[in-house]
Amino acid sequence: MKKRYFLPLLTLVGSVAGYWFYASPPSAPDQYILTADRVLTMDAAEPTTEAVLIKDGIIAGLGSVEELQAQNDVSVIRHEGALTPGLIEPHTHPIAAALLGATLDISSFKYTDRSSIMAALEEAADKTAITPWLIAYGWDPVAIPDLEPPTREELDAIAPDRPILILTQMLHDAYVNTAAVEAAGITLEGSLLHETIAVDSVVTKIPPASAAVSELLIRRQYSRYANAGFTTVGIAGAVGRHEDPVGILRKLSTEKRSPLRSFLYLIQRHQETNSIGGDLDFAIVGAKFWMDGSPFTGGAATRTPYAENDFVNQHLNIPVGAQHPVLNPADILIGRIEKLHRDGYQIALHVQGERAIDEALDTFEAVQTAHPMPGLNHRLEHNALITKAQMERAVRLGVSLGFFVDHIYYYGHVLPLLFGDQRAARYMPVLSAIDVGAVVALHGDHPATPISPVQTIISATTRAARQGGALTAADEAITSRQALEAMTINAAKQLGQEAYIGSISVGKQADFTLWSQDPLEGDLRTLSVKETWKAGNPVDHRMVAWLHPTLIWQAILEMF
Repeated sequence: MKKRYFLPLLTLVGSVAGYWFYASPPSAPDQYILTADRVLTMDAAEPTTEAVLIKDGIIAGLGSVEELQAQNDVSVIRHEGALTPGLIEPHTHPIAAALLGATLDISSFKYTDRSSIMAALEEAADKTAITPWLIAYGWDPVAIPDLEPPTREELDAIAPDRPILILTQMLHDAYVNTAAVEAAGITLEGSLLHETIAVDSVVTKIPPASAAVSELLIRRQYSRYANAGFTTVGIAGAVGRHEDPVGILRKLSTEKRSPLRSFLYLIQRHQETNSIGGDLDFAIVGAKFWMDGSPFTGGAATRTPYAENDFVNQHLNIPVGAQHPVLNPADILIGRIEKLHRDGYQIALHVQGERAIDEALDTFEAVQTAHPMPGLNHRLEHNALITKAQMERAVRLGVSLGFFVDHIYYYGHVLPLLFGDQRAARYMPVLSAIDVGAVVALHGDHPATPISPVQTIISATTRAARQGGALTAADEAITSRQALEAMTINAAKQLGQEAYIGSISVGKQADFTLWSQDPLEGDLRTLSVKETWKAGNPVDHRMVAWLHPTLIWQAILEMF
């Protein structure tokens, strides 16, 4: 089977090598003036300008083209569309997104019923993949009404000897067959791995893809972020099966033509071998911990139980009256983060339910009281059911709030069934957070959702669901400007990098996103990204930018 791929792969290597040799990446002068139909700075002191002067990758001046040219004998580069600061994705997982993008897609974006998904699993059972296991991603009983959990017997029948791992869309639950249980060396009744600790106990035992294949996939993922308009990513844990996840992120981010700046938060297993520090291309800035799980698996640590109905109790198999425990209660978490806090690590905590948020805020207050670090602003991530009182407390503690607002679009149609009308009416309260004075950022938590900053803006401004158009907490809708601020200057503040990125301001990095039209006006559904710049250089958006011939050749050699 391997030999039949040799000639096509060899042809591909030759074609890419030739393209690489003859095609030069886009470039810009060391000093130039950049202008567009509209330039939105996201700087409250000077919200718009006509043109930007760039010198050696830094924003050196703002004003009219005429004024800047009179003072600087440099060329002018003009573009149609709207120029904004480079978009910042403050919470994402590039390694997991890259590797899962090469697995079997069983998501609701591709399938609408259980029988089709099970048929796809059967068809893939004897096909080659990037690892010896059969990995499928996107199992989503919230989006697909008849998607009953796969039993151990069903999965064993599909692949008696090959390990199967089926990951849910939000990655907090998974299903396995007997071969996977035995390969991972765990004890498990049934097929379900519930929440991240259980899922991780199996994922960490999967043989990783080859080094060359993994690197190619992660390079492609970085290109996907750039093509979507991002110039910076905040990596909330280097999760994903890779032999050196922190090392590969550092390598790709610090290359001369890297399309992205990367700021990393270490998960626990990476904290002993890595430490805080770096530069504007790549830096370890903090640590990530989970306080609870997914709202869609019963994993949110809520104050009152989930709603009682057939959808919750029968379809999702969440028991009546069940309340998920807080994964890192304050008395435990304080011991885990106290030294990190003293050493200047910014702590990012995954929170969905109110009890999880209470414990997170108790922890932050305790460590800040014992060891005051006034310039160190910690983070709360996702915040599905955060209350007004909790948001006000977060502001007093200097804690920023990141909202996974695309929940509204992908799952808004079932939120009243999950939590009842009263809690659904305050789900993801973005506007209330802005009104109480919080630093508010928006994120996509990829691979949990497709990379689409335009959809994130639409979700935040319309609060409409993909299925049926149901509105969730419509009074929490924000303006396009507020959404863009949350994805530029506020995201920079959340990462602790507002002195360098996030707005078009003199002295900051010349990172830009060029839009097809003004993102603050018109129909957002027709909005798209045309180009990005990092440190004054146009980013190379071509396939050849990530499809390295040497890696392809290495991948071929690893096959034989």
